[in-house]
Order: sequence, then structure tokens, then C-alpha cells
Amino acid sequence: MAQLSSSKRPAFPFLFPKAQSTVLPDPSLFLSPSLLSSPLPTSSFFQNFTLKNGDQPEYIHPYLIKSSLSSLSVSYPSLFHNSSFMYQVFVADLTISATNKTDPDQGKSHVVSSYSDLSVTLDMPSAKLRFFLVRGSPFLTCLTTSNTEISISTIRAILSFYSSNSLTKYTVKLNNNQTWLIYSSSPINMSHGLSSITSEGFSGIIRIAVLPVSDPKYEAILDRFSSCYPISGDVAFTKPFCLEYKWEKKGWGDLLMLAHPLHLKLLSSKDSEVTVLDDFKYNSVDGELVGVVGDSWVLKTDPVSVTWHSIKGIKEESYGEIVDALVKDVGGLDSSAITTTSSYFYGKLIARAARLALIAEEVSFS
Repeated sequence: MAQLSSSKRPAFPFLFPKAQSTVLPDPSLFLSPSLLSSPLPTSSFFQNFTLKNGDQPEYIHPYLIKSSLSSLSVSYPSLFHNSSFMYQVFVADLTISATNKTDPDQGKSHVVSSYSDLSVTLDMPSAKLRFFLVRGSPFLTCLTTSNTEISISTIRAILSFYSSNSLTKYTVKLNNNQTWLIYSSSPINMSHGLSSITSEGFSGIIRIAVLPVSDPKYEAILDRFSSCYPISGDVAFTKPFCLEYKWEKKGWGDLLMLAHPLHLKLLSSKDSEVTVLDDFKYNSVDGELVGVVGDSWVLKTDPVSVTWHSIKGIKEESYGEIVDALVKDVGGLDSSAITTTSSYFYGKLIARAARLALIAEEVSFS
């Protein structure tokens, strides 16, 4: 048998040639240099932090998060809907920044320093703030360094502001009936005005959570789990029809996260050491988010055959009707040339054409 000479053997790993996109933005504007040597995710949940000015809100359940001018704004959004669509309304309930910024007019507003399947870490270089944005956390978690003087502002009026005896918890009541809780890893001195809160220099962890219901039980749960915080989260496909959510946590105690309805349906109590808090809920566009205690979830679904075509097949007597519909749909594709420069909408159009081709193949139509 003939053998390839060593000079003709393919080189590994194969590197695709570099190309300059005329549509996509330059990711280096908002990503740490350490991330640019590896392929970057597309259509990620934190994509808005890297597009254009990086200042569009992104939904990190249960909050809308917006980064701008070396500050980070958090919104517990209301839901607007009509007969055509629905969306979450961003209002900057609280905005976190630093009063003692270094070179505030220079450098980047924020930098994505790391990311994982379920989290993104956002750094504010001039403010010396780091935010661990983890999907499903009822807390917004911020790490401050170098004796940072923290500023928390709101577009609302502050009606009430008071602290615990230990100065590690502050309660903020706003004039829109919202109550926010601010926790710190060590005592911090804070004061407030009509619509702003400031602190003395502080180094450590700050955690902020909205109280979704004016109920002492809710506040007690947030108090109990305020000392354990996630910094990243990964998804692992460990077995067929099974995946695991696993969070890296710091602090002490158990980790409190939020699950949406599909999570709860698939959550396997036999394979996960978790406790579901059925009466602890947040609102979201995906339905009610329910508290789950545990840093590892196993989600299991019923076995489903993965095929290119329909699972149960198509009755032959239905072929004619399907072919008639295909002809109309394909005609619509031909009559409207793809002119969009959006990678998102271009992908949807290509996926639609591919799906029509697979349906045609299954009913033997060409």
C-alpha cells in the first residue's frame, strides 16, 4: 500500500485563512487581548456588550444589564406587550460606578475579561470594578479593588435607606414601590441623597438584589444566600439526553440560583443535590423564575431520535399537499433576494431555505 511522504502529510491543527469582515464589528474593542487568540462565540447571550458602542442592554436573568461610560446599570424590567409583539422595558433602576475613577476620559468603558456558557465577566478598568454576570442569579455581584469609592444612583427618588447593625446590608426603598438590598462582604459606610448613594473607600464583594415581593420570607432567603456567589457557569453534556449546569462559586454557604419553567420540568432530583424553593419567584419574559439551591443541576429529557427528517414520518397521501406548499414557499425565496447585512437575519433566511430543502427531500420532490 502506498504511503504519503512526510512532506505531504496534512499539518495539524488546520488554520482557516484570516478574512476581514465588512459587516461584523471589531471584537478587540471590548474583549480582553487574552481572548482574541481563540475563536469567539457568535450570537452569544452577552453579544450586546461587544457590538457598536457596547452600550445596549443585555438580558442576564432576571435583570436587564447595560454598560456605559464605565458604569453598569441594572433594571428589573416590566413587560410590554400588544397583539404583535412583547418586549422588556429597560429603565435604569440602579447605576453602579466609582467616584474615584482613574483616567475617566481614557481607555475603554468596559472589557469582557472572561466568559463561559452561563456567565460573562465585565471589567471597568478606570473604575476598578469587576462584575460577575451569571445567568439566573438573583444577585448582581461586583468585586471592588484598591479602596474604591462606590456610587449608586437611580432615576427614582429614594424614600427610605437604612443599614443593618453590622453595616453589611443596606435596604433601599424607591418611589416606584421597588425595594433593593445591598450586601457587602465586610462593613461599609454608605450615605444617601435624594437619588444617589455613596460609600467610603471599599475593597471586597458587593451584591445587589431586588426584592420581587414585599414579603419577609423573600428577604430572609436573600439574606441567607447572600454570602455565596457564582463567578462562572458551564454546561456539560455528560450522558445522552442529559446535560449538567455547574457553577464555580466563592464565598461561603450554598448557592441560590433561579430556574425557568423548562429547567424545572427537566431538573432531575435523583441526579442533582438541589432544593427547589417553590415559593421564591421572580418575573421574567420566559415565565416565572423559581429559586433553586445547589451549584450543580442535572437536566434530563425523554429520548428523542435525532434525524434530518421528521421523527414519525409523513403519510404518502399527504405528499401532494406538502409539495404544493413547498412550491409557494420556495417561490417566495426566489422572488426576494437576500440583501440584509445582519448576520442574525441572514442566518435565519439561510436556515429557512435549508429546512425547505430537507422537507422536499423527504417527500421525494426535486
